Amino acid sequence: MTPEARDALLARARIRQLPARALIYSQGETGDEMYRIRRGLVRLSVMQRDGRELLYQLFEPGDGFGTSTIVDDEPRPQTAEAFEDVVLEVYNRETIDELRRVHPSLNDALLRLLSRHMRLLSDYFAGFAFDELSCRLAQRIVESIDTFGIAVEGGFEFSRSITQTELSLMVGGTRQSVNRVLRDFRRAGLVETRGNRLIVRDLDEIRRISEQGWNLHRFRRNAAAKT
Repeated sequence: MTPEARDALLARARIRQLPARALIYSQGETGDEMYRIRRGLVRLSVMQRDGRELLYQLFEPGDGFGTSTIVDDEPRPQTAEAFEDVVLEVYNRETIDELRRVHPSLNDALLRLLSRHMRLLSDYFAGFAFDELSCRLAQRIVESIDTFGIAVEGGFEFSRSITQTELSLMVGGTRQSVNRVLRDFRRAGLVETRGNRLIVRDLDEIRRISEQGWNLHRFRRNAAAKT
């Protein structure tokens, strides 16, 4: 959007601080707010009626979410929770509608954001249908390292704790199946576990495995897609 539209949007932001694991909204709820992350990570997930959960994405600072309900007035398509302590910019529907009338470039920004989320979700569904679990796990590891990885002795690790249960939710597998793939990665010298820590020893090879699958969401790293 234009600098004028961006300044006007930021000027109307209400700031909300939430602790780790706090619920932002639930799947199926109505809502009249959208959000942009200023600090921290937000966990978006979807739940099936039988109780199975899919961890849809971890959104980072600069990412916007909750947009579709503002645009189409339909229920929330996923649940959003604070993955860690977060600071959010909050915009209600009335504010967004007013700014869209005054600053048409905001309409383009919202379309790009919705398109980005649609591509990301389509990519995940295609990956679940076509990719091996090892490929899907490698993709999530690479994404997490690129987002909040830190260099340590012998490789890279997550600067935030991600459990194997959370990894399994991110790839649509069971904890046991993820453990088997991680065991194969360890035997190949690609990763190492130190207690609850996962050390990626050969990020280049993990990245190569990730790129063998239905991997369209490299576009996600394009900062121009962010509101």
